[in-house]
Amino acid sequence: MTIKRAMFLLLALLPIAGSADDSVLTELLARIRQTGQAQFHYDETRVLELADKPWHGQGYMLSGADGSLVKLQLQPARVIMAIAEQHMLYWDPQQNQRHSAALDSAGPAGEQIKVFRSILQGRTEELQPNYAIAAEKQGPQWTLRLTPKPELSGDDLPSIEISGDDKDEQRRILIKQSDGESTEYRMQKATAAQQQDYSLPRLLREASGE
Repeated sequence: MTIKRAMFLLLALLPIAGSADDSVLTELLARIRQTGQAQFHYDETRVLELADKPWHGQGYMLSGADGSLVKLQLQPARVIMAIAEQHMLYWDPQQNQRHSAALDSAGPAGEQIKVFRSILQGRTEELQPNYAIAAEKQGPQWTLRLTPKPELSGDDLPSIEISGDDKDEQRRILIKQSDGESTEYRMQKATAAQQQDYSLPRLLREASGE
């Protein structure tokens, strides 16, 4: 698996926000912005252009308030993909493959990850040049959409939609690429017992080879 493909998969680790209404934007940013660590169990479905049927995987997503991320895939095989400070990390123990790349040298994949970091840290003004942003809330349900601006259609920016509810127990993330490929995550907040099984710092050390 290439660094670009592996890092694209990390895009779903981070929350998203947007605004068609300033009051809705303010509310959802406050809800999504992290003040500590977060952990979710996920089920992933990928629809690939050259695949006969969708690909399925599952595992855990862990993220920190500092922007560090870990996607711990457990099925169909254990793989760690992570972002720590200004580096992207990939570790596949079964294939004995380890990769590291500077975030600024990762091309489109790095730019996409910067988008997610900006959202996580509440810097929505950084998103305005590239995305048309919309937020919607109906009762307890909310949806956030980022759509690449028409003049940037050739930059391979994905369209992103995230939805959830006021309980913040579940989340759905849909990432659509310009070539028609898509990745969908169904996420459930990890239980206390599940959170004890995995540590963000420990997984980051494993991914970096420490």
